Amino acid sequence: MKKSSPLASTLPEEIVPEYLDSFLADEPENPSQDGDSTASSDQAGIAQGSQSIKILSQSSLKNINFQNVNELSAYQVGINQTQITGSPQAEPILRGLPATRYRNGILVGFSRDAQYGPLLNPNMDENMDMVMGPSNIIFGPQELAGGYLNEITKSPYFDRFKGEASYTVGMYGTNFWNLDLGGPIKNNLAYRLDYFGQDGSSYYNYYYGSYLRRESGYIALSYKPYENLSIDYNAEIDSNSLNPPAGLNRPTQQLINNRLYLTGPFAGWYDQNGIFHSGIGTSPPGEGYAVNWGPLVPIDPRTNLLNNPINSTEQLYAVSQLIETLNISSNFKIVNNSMFEYYSTFIDQMIPGDFWSVLPAGYNFDDRMECLGNFSTSLRNLSIDNNFDGGVEIRYYSDREYSGVWHSPINTWDLTKPLLDNDFSPLVSYSQALLFSNPYLTDIPVPGYPGFYFNSHNFLSTASTFYKLSPFYQHKMDLTKKLNIVVGTRSDLYIVHASSPPGTPAPLFLESNMTAILPQVYTGVVYDPFSWMNTHFSYFFGQNPFPSAYGSFAPDFTATYYHLTNQYFEIGTNFTLYKDKLSVNVSGFYQDGFIPAYVLPEGSVATTQAYLKGGQLQATWNPLHNISLNAGYAFIDAHENWTGSPIGPFTTQPYPSNVAKQLGLHVDPYVFVAPLDYPFIGFPRNYGNATLSYQSKQGYGFSVWAIIQSGQFLNYDYTVRIPTWYTLNARLFYTTSKWEISLYFYNITDEKYWAAGAPGFISARSFNYDFITPQLPFWIQGTLRIFF
Repeated sequence: MKKSSPLASTLPEEIVPEYLDSFLADEPENPSQDGDSTASSDQAGIAQGSQSIKILSQSSLKNINFQNVNELSAYQVGINQTQITGSPQAEPILRGLPATRYRNGILVGFSRDAQYGPLLNPNMDENMDMVMGPSNIIFGPQELAGGYLNEITKSPYFDRFKGEASYTVGMYGTNFWNLDLGGPIKNNLAYRLDYFGQDGSSYYNYYYGSYLRRESGYIALSYKPYENLSIDYNAEIDSNSLNPPAGLNRPTQQLINNRLYLTGPFAGWYDQNGIFHSGIGTSPPGEGYAVNWGPLVPIDPRTNLLNNPINSTEQLYAVSQLIETLNISSNFKIVNNSMFEYYSTFIDQMIPGDFWSVLPAGYNFDDRMECLGNFSTSLRNLSIDNNFDGGVEIRYYSDREYSGVWHSPINTWDLTKPLLDNDFSPLVSYSQALLFSNPYLTDIPVPGYPGFYFNSHNFLSTASTFYKLSPFYQHKMDLTKKLNIVVGTRSDLYIVHASSPPGTPAPLFLESNMTAILPQVYTGVVYDPFSWMNTHFSYFFGQNPFPSAYGSFAPDFTATYYHLTNQYFEIGTNFTLYKDKLSVNVSGFYQDGFIPAYVLPEGSVATTQAYLKGGQLQATWNPLHNISLNAGYAFIDAHENWTGSPIGPFTTQPYPSNVAKQLGLHVDPYVFVAPLDYPFIGFPRNYGNATLSYQSKQGYGFSVWAIIQSGQFLNYDYTVRIPTWYTLNARLFYTTSKWEISLYFYNITDEKYWAAGAPGFISARSFNYDFITPQLPFWIQGTLRIFF
């Protein structure tokens, strides 16, 4: 029996990395199955025991042909399916907040509020851990999070050479392929190689963008030079080219319900004195534009705002990770986990408004050294089993970021008419910005990127370098067979230098230095009164920083943005019934913290307080070994609280376009609404999912999964609403030892449903009366796999 690789903490389907609490565990005879647990299996059995974990094996990821983070809602209830306008979605939205993303336990950098970062490539993953609640004490926080997603990358094969090749083709530009192979080099050295490619283009593929081209390569090596030393290495390089989805502008209830679009050409703009000027021009914030409104007309939802060759996003991402594990004894080990990332990207959107975001090059190095062990102690007649994980993490990050957007008169454009080059609003010069009484509104050319512009003092544009030093310790005590307690603490020391990026004119140049210490503490209790029941409670308190677009820090940040306090409570119970065939988990939670707010250049409020509360039910039933049923329901009530603030949330347009027509109001005036307590906009409160899977001994099988989400309001006036929607999806397959063929059917009932431009915690929610995205109708794709 071969020994397993220590790349990760959970059991994938075929190549089983070791559980870090079961030193050098052997590979089981059968592949692991998906499941829910109320104890995470992160390090040395030190579970954040009151948080539930969902382990997705490779078979589950293949079951839905997983390529997009929204698809995880088939297995994890409480994931908000959305499409973030203007930038790629790098992380799932879990319990109303981004799910911090880790790679084998190390933070993946270069993102904020689930966007801007490198696209997730699940083809390189053996399996995934999805954990509800706050960030992991040992892994460390990025921002206020609703949970985390830990990617467990593919491990080498030690037993023999083997692999598989697959090709997927389908409607709306679905076209991708994968080659995965590996084997032993020597008895103590093995490798794994994976290549993934995609080339899709479609006028209606909002799911992946109007086009998406990807080339991704992965290599993993595992080496065991001595019995007590393991060295694991993995590296990946991704090249992504895509057109981010946006959809239609001027969203109204008539557009949502009846696909009737409000027409009318651009008429003119208003200056800082409220005086109207006909023709093309750029209005200062607070004034807006005018439209000669026309009638409602039927519109094809394939009229995508951003379906134009001018618009594009390019990403180049490279990552290299090295993990060394030294077993000192049967109950003590040292693990060093280091990762280096390089990321370069730009987002260029000229239609329907100007939006640029450029990261010429970003560098991130992270290293964590930790000691893991277990021991027993006695207290009077009580024997206590202890597991601990303690160590220190160091991180270095350096990048330059350029972002520019504020004068995007999106609702001025009539999508039923062609957009011409002379339809765009002009750039704002320094002298023009002075007339607007805000020099930071100046559009500044991005060095080395002709046609790209950025703004200064917008909490995004920066040239930043920071160092982070993070000691941590987490301890689990099994007081009895029925009671265990987990306590953990971490402290993040940041040393930051930030300035305006190169190319910023001297009058607009900003610079700052900051040192901050951010603490986090966690405690959890798990009590098993019966063999078929356990109850858990957890509490987290900590501080997280407010990152810029790509995870760095801007010179605009004051000390407040480095010390954003958040806390989390959860209580729940898990039942295992019917001879361990049925598992039911019920939990409730409360969380508060700070979320981003949209900021004009020289804005004063970059974050706002938010609080979320809710409950969740997740059930798994396996009546037979080849049949499984998963079902879940979640209720999430989320609010952004501006009470006591001098201003309320910012919105580009506080009313739908039909109201602007009826009352003669300005289009896209860019204003602040009243400082009140607002339920999240673009955000459903109720979520449900169900998945039924079956496979016969002859190799035939099927899966059926359904996703449902309740309605959601688009903006702070709570008048325009996306109704409750659901989708029904299925897979039919036949598999042999040599090959497998699958047919996937999505949105079988052809539901006509929409997604808001951005959900409630994302700063782009300010544009929710500018963008709304129709989702794919019924569509089919097929996959052929060859095993060798």
